[in-house]
Amino acid sequence: MKTNQNAIDLKNYRLQTTRVITPTSVSNVAIAHTVDKDSFPALNGVTCYTLEIWEESMRLPHWHPNASELGYVISGSIEVILWRSPGESAVFTLTSGMCWFIPQAALHCLNNIGKEHAKLLVGFSADKPQDIDLHVAMNGIPALVRDAYTSPHTELQKWSGTTANVLVGKFHPQPAIQEVLTASPYGFDLAKVTPLFQDEKLGSVIWGVKSNWNILENISMLRARLKPGVARDPIWYPDAGTLYVVSQGVGQFNIIVADSDPFTLDVEIYDYIFVSAGVLHTFMNVSDQDFEVTAFFTKADPLPEVSLAVSTAFFPGSIIRSAMTEYGNENKSGDPLKDLKYKTVSPYLLKINK
Repeated sequence: MKTNQNAIDLKNYRLQTTRVITPTSVSNVAIAHTVDKDSFPALNGVTCYTLEIWEESMRLPHWHPNASELGYVISGSIEVILWRSPGESAVFTLTSGMCWFIPQAALHCLNNIGKEHAKLLVGFSADKPQDIDLHVAMNGIPALVRDAYTSPHTELQKWSGTTANVLVGKFHPQPAIQEVLTASPYGFDLAKVTPLFQDEKLGSVIWGVKSNWNILENISMLRARLKPGVARDPIWYPDAGTLYVVSQGVGQFNIIVADSDPFTLDVEIYDYIFVSAGVLHTFMNVSDQDFEVTAFFTKADPLPEVSLAVSTAFFPGSIIRSAMTEYGNENKSGDPLKDLKYKTVSPYLLKINK
């Protein structure tokens, strides 16, 4: 395939986070790789941070004025506290494989209440999400106004905090908070959702979108786990961009963009791949360990994927034969897709020969 002067360098669609992004860290508290459009220009309307919180530490109370938040717990146990209005508050715990959703501008914090580091993926419905932390906000309010909250006590009037956002800090878990835990629509357990696809020899594909998690706004997610020697059915999403983050193992991505040569991207833990709406792509597990990607969509209710195999099989055989033989690299007769197995339903995951 010839590449024209407007062709896109597909290498720009990958960000090797741990090799490129200098982490924000606080000793014995947390480490974060913060990614936005400045560090990953391919992004459009979505991003994700990788965050690791130590025991008895927290992401300090804050809100995002320009983005909804959707998170995924890779490992560990966290407590989520959020407040949106007097009738819309929640406190709940999450463990590995579970998700949380924070509406735009809702005050919230993430607390590690487990005995190990909590490893998290935190997605946002903006490519440059903004943070306002509680201690920074309080410091910006005039002392006389703060004093009016508590007068005749003057603790807030005397209080002086930082103007810098330190993101994380220590805290001591309180049993009283954990005792009031209740089921909340803001938490989501992928294990309780019927997968789009599941096979013990191939892997699984499952998503949290508005149709099965109706509280979502502006963002949604998908998790795909591939066993060794398995590939994703080549697909595209017609109306949503997709930010993939490798959450386990190593693999390869292939992306087919108009007017560009096909390109293979080797990926590992916490690498990012951004795929625009309508762009054909696939990924595969070429290792001997499980490979997992977590995807964040730019919409809460993206249209279902379009499978290349299934959509191709819809066209009359005479058209497909002519297109594939006359305009392929080899001018041969016959029907190269005559033995196509999948003509109505996507296979989701395919066993490949390594």
